[in-house]
Amino acid sequence: MAYVKTTFGYLKEHFWRMLAYCILPALVLGLVSSPVSLIRLLFSPQLDNTVSFSEVFLTGTDINKPYKIGIMVLAFLVYVFFAAACVGSVQHKMRYGQFYKPTAHNFFKMINGNFLSMAKGMIVLMVLMEFLGLITTLFVFFWHRVIVVKAATTVLCVLTVLAFVAMFMFVATMLILTVPNMTMRGFGLFKSIKLSWSTAIRKCKTLIPAVTVPIILCYIPLVIVNAFEVNLFMEILTQIFDVLFYLIALMYYHVLMYVIFFDLENVEVANENENKYWG
Repeated sequence: MAYVKTTFGYLKEHFWRMLAYCILPALVLGLVSSPVSLIRLLFSPQLDNTVSFSEVFLTGTDINKPYKIGIMVLAFLVYVFFAAACVGSVQHKMRYGQFYKPTAHNFFKMINGNFLSMAKGMIVLMVLMEFLGLITTLFVFFWHRVIVVKAATTVLCVLTVLAFVAMFMFVATMLILTVPNMTMRGFGLFKSIKLSWSTAIRKCKTLIPAVTVPIILCYIPLVIVNAFEVNLFMEILTQIFDVLFYLIALMYYHVLMYVIFFDLENVEVANENENKYWG
């Protein structure tokens, strides 16, 4: 768990800087998209009355209303804008041992240098998530239409959603070096994906716990909250938990990807011996 220790050490030392980069994207994403949409699907009373696949799909998706598509596009742009600056700051600190001077020129320089890479990486994860979500929703619909025993249906649906989460986390782990390969090596998207996968698969026993354990620990409270009956208080609480989840996940994942990259690609880390969080 050395990667976890290193990443949280970095976050502890530079918490306010990372918070400044990630708070707005987390807030926007948390307001328009729930990381537990499929969990909500399992507890939705609509399932027992659903007559079509489209109703099931819309129950478990965040784009169940036309206006949400526009909001999601806006949220995507906000995320990429600040994430580009975030990774630019992280990689510069790890590579040269210091941050950029806090000027508007340097801020937009970081965005300009990393915007396309972050956009491509985010699109890949979004397409993957929607594809796996579509397959999962299809199975949930199938179980409810075919299986007569309700208890068996519930078990199968839960196992299906858990399989979706496991597959997504596995692929997210295998693709964790995609953005660093583009921003640090200058490779294109598909070459970066290929190199990330081939590198990560050899170290999967180390990388999978580093990526999944902290995220899952943050995910559990969301599942618990969403299991309760929806009312105004629980809706507000769920919204707060969504924002906090995105905030922690964005801060952690953006730092972790460069911690792993610098280690596995043998890139020299500036002031390595002086950084207490590196070890």
